[in-house]
Amino acid sequence: MSTAAIQQQPNITSTTANKNKRWRGFSLEGENHTANANFPLRITGPSVWDGKELEGQPEKWLYHLTSEDIDDIDQAMKHFLSLDLPLTNITPDTFPLQHFQKVVKKELNNLFNGLGFGLLRGFPISRYEREEQAIIFMGIGSYIGIRKPQNGKGHVLGHVKDLTENSTTKKVYHSDDPTTRIYATRKAQPFHVDGADVVALICLSEGQEGGLSSIISSHTVYNRLQELRPDIVELLKQPWLWDRKGEHAVGEAPYLAASPLTYYKDHLFTFWGPHFFETVNRFPDVTVEEEKFEAMRYIQELCEREALSMNLKVGDIQFVQNYQILHARTGYLDAPGQTRHLLRLWFTVNAKDVGWEMPFEQDEYNYNYQYAKKQVVPLEAE
Repeated sequence: MSTAAIQQQPNITSTTANKNKRWRGFSLEGENHTANANFPLRITGPSVWDGKELEGQPEKWLYHLTSEDIDDIDQAMKHFLSLDLPLTNITPDTFPLQHFQKVVKKELNNLFNGLGFGLLRGFPISRYEREEQAIIFMGIGSYIGIRKPQNGKGHVLGHVKDLTENSTTKKVYHSDDPTTRIYATRKAQPFHVDGADVVALICLSEGQEGGLSSIISSHTVYNRLQELRPDIVELLKQPWLWDRKGEHAVGEAPYLAASPLTYYKDHLFTFWGPHFFETVNRFPDVTVEEEKFEAMRYIQELCEREALSMNLKVGDIQFVQNYQILHARTGYLDAPGQTRHLLRLWFTVNAKDVGWEMPFEQDEYNYNYQYAKKQVVPLEAE
């Protein structure tokens, strides 16, 4: 197969028009908030944890792959290659793991019924060519859920890599363009969630310096805000406007209203993306209250103080559940021969498998960027 972008079958989309009108899991029509719900005063359980404490307890969230695990993954990759199928045909059936699937399923359970994140370490990803790397990552991920396009181009395999001015590889975007997605820059990423149930990263190469990964439980953040700034909690229950970064269909609004906090079926859901909020006032008809910017700054400072930080090493696979985990990255520097490069996957999980009911989705398992006509697996960043 070519190392160019591989375009595959059309997206699976709902036949119901209302289910097609979605962005990042939110409806483009109706209300995306539960401000009148009975929010708890505090969240309790394993989803509430102290980041600095967990930094010193890696055995609770770090799994070291064994030689048997690596052999299992390798044979599944070779089996898929033998089928000569497009990469979007990677499923548990075409990427058959034996015992290692139990490890992945344990991670999935932990994502929704435990800490909300996990890290797999020790896979020798550098042994493999790029296509094989993609097959391995997508194959392991197929046991988590359905891959979801990450942008309007239909990319189901994302590349976290600098593609702006002074890139060590190529320039595609301007870092100061408000529509440039921040994962394509070297900039620090503030604490945020991604537009999927689960996000996974695998590290292919590290940069010269920086790029520290940090995570924090949004349930812990909620509890801290209830103690320190309950006014911000009330503000977060109301709809905020989010810039869609130009990734919207003709005739759709370029921004969306959704509440940062949603309480639904005994679960607290968090939607948080400063990168999508801080540029929404570029639209002439939008005015953003200063109190929301102040709340955003306060939350960022709180997260920076209390988050768990980790260096992603080559071969590390990180899983994060987006409804209860905020993640961030420090800015970084590349150098010739030291270019930071991660692959990324977004997943929609089967709510019945994880025991959660998702708000706003109307039981739609395959919600997507509805105007992305094909699923695309680019083997290089673009």
